[in-house]
Amino acid sequence: MKSRLVIIALSALLGTAGYAVEDEALPPYFAPLIAGKGGEIEACYTAILARDGLDSAACSSTRWLILFTQSKAKVAVREYQDMTGFKEIISKLTQARNGGRVYVRSPAQTQQVIDNIGTVVGLARSELKDDKVSHCLADIRYNNNSSSLYCDYALAVINLTLSSLTERPAIKMRREDLAAVLEQALPAR
Repeated sequence: MKSRLVIIALSALLGTAGYAVEDEALPPYFAPLIAGKGGEIEACYTAILARDGLDSAACSSTRWLILFTQSKAKVAVREYQDMTGFKEIISKLTQARNGGRVYVRSPAQTQQVIDNIGTVVGLARSELKDDKVSHCLADIRYNNNSSSLYCDYALAVINLTLSSLTERPAIKMRREDLAAVLEQALPAR
């Protein structure tokens, strides 16, 4: 277990060192976006990771934030209509805002979820299509906050669906399982 944590810590440190070069590629007028509060950029990035698309409300508002920042800086507006360019800029903004920091959670905690991890992760994977559920994962990954309203919603939706899908007694996921389950539900990259 300790060796696993050491590997995760080392990869995080090595990953952070690599971000310094990529951050230089961001135009200086993005500084307010990097320094800004709020989690829309991270929520957009998590939605992109979860469903490989730009259809989330967070990505829509992030696109407007970028356009507004460009127009305020009086530079040529780049609209990022292509998915690849937009994904790249969101990835760089997320890395710059968080310094490569992503909170890594331990595996599922409760025995009921551990025993049914395939079912729970499969269900969570389908629920990540919901913007509020992917926003919860962003809150967990970048703010270490599994108590947000988005996470309350995600926990309720997953438990409601679990109760209707599973035999009696129904599987009940607890908040301490939420981070591990949602993280495992992300598609492999």
